[in-house]
Amino acid sequence: MLTKLKVKGFKSLENVTVHFGPFTCVAGSNGAGKSNLFDAIVFLKDLADMPIIAAANRIRDRDGKKAGSVQSIFTRYRNKSSDQIELEAEFLVANSVVDDFGRQGEPRVTHLRYRLVLGYVFDEKFGSERILLKEESLKYIPKRDFRRGLFEHTDAFWETVKGGTKTSDFISTDISGNDGQSIVNIHQDAGSGRPERIPALGMERTALSGINTIDRPTALAARREMRSWAILQLEPSALRQPDDFSTPADVHVAPSGAHMPATLKRLDRDAEVANRLAELIPDVAELSVEVDEKRELKTLLLTNRDGIKYPAKALSDGTLRFLALSIIYADPQAGGVICLEEPENGIHPSRVSAMTNLLRDMAVDPRQSISETNPLRQVIINTHSPLVVQQLAAEDLIVCQQYRHKGAAFTTLGFLANTWRATQEPNQATTSLSTLLAYLNTTEGSPEAANGTVAALLREQLNLFN
Repeated sequence: MLTKLKVKGFKSLENVTVHFGPFTCVAGSNGAGKSNLFDAIVFLKDLADMPIIAAANRIRDRDGKKAGSVQSIFTRYRNKSSDQIELEAEFLVANSVVDDFGRQGEPRVTHLRYRLVLGYVFDEKFGSERILLKEESLKYIPKRDFRRGLFEHTDAFWETVKGGTKTSDFISTDISGNDGQSIVNIHQDAGSGRPERIPALGMERTALSGINTIDRPTALAARREMRSWAILQLEPSALRQPDDFSTPADVHVAPSGAHMPATLKRLDRDAEVANRLAELIPDVAELSVEVDEKRELKTLLLTNRDGIKYPAKALSDGTLRFLALSIIYADPQAGGVICLEEPENGIHPSRVSAMTNLLRDMAVDPRQSISETNPLRQVIINTHSPLVVQQLAAEDLIVCQQYRHKGAAFTTLGFLANTWRATQEPNQATTSLSTLLAYLNTTEGSPEAANGTVAALLREQLNLFN
């Protein structure tokens, strides 16, 4: 679970700090930089799993277009680009971890801070570019500091996520020798013994990405956590595909939306998912998975109140997106960080509240302990739709806006005063309700919202002046 992210020098994120809760919505107009925050999360995920230059290329090409040099992921000013990216993430990890050989261990602590500093270098002689690892660290966060910086939660929740103590780093970087080169140290969990020392200059990937055994369970748990961060890109073709018999029995809905039939079959929660889908389409009577023994296929079927059956390929894109999220919601093993862009796409304005309610319910409830019915699942969305924003609680909202500096446009991330984020960042300017009012003042319809939502707060403010 990602609780805090600091980014410097990455795309339009010149210097931002953002705190995440169980459910977070990043709202802003088109071009404000919402997707760049997701790109920073994806970049960290990929850096835990592949060479640095490969991770940079994936971000560069995320929009499907070649963007030239990987320098494009570094912050650009009018006449130059930044030559350094700093990424720092604070997160919770599971209290047990299994390595690549099936061995199980326990991390020394479950609340960690991971930091990376990357530098851009262009070799004019060979016409090649590199991204150098300049600094890497994995540190523990003292319980008192971590709980103080956490979103609002109960003791029951805290007791199931806290864990362990440590007085030294798991990964650190120091300057060694007369040449002043950085050395990355990979320490033992127990703190005894000499660390493994690697010259940063020759590292083509992060130290964390190379840890795959239980010998260092805390670092392994950190890597597992970062690799689990998922950006859902629900593709209509994948959502409509049946599963064949070769699909693993323990399958989950993929980030593309593939494997809905096999996952629903495994869960055996057809009625629960159907009831959730009925909040979007009241005509839903039943969901089922048809197993074709001859063709060796599993096909998802929707039955309406008239008894007419529709296969997934006959359903609308919006219905399939909602259905995929409903299956994920019903899957207690589908945990981790789930990011989703513009969830309102394909949803009728009158049904936007059904989507926002589903997304909020998917996230862990910090008022309860972690369990199979309350998995440690985090949901982060972005949107430019005022209809989505109006449905949200004020504490769930981050407002994405632009500012200009050194001849270029950059992203700033604000939050409402009197929310828990304002307590965490007392020196950061807050976003006023009047700013939100201007943002919501569009031609789109304004549905009635429940008490405690942004729309309700705005109505209260307007009533003060009437």
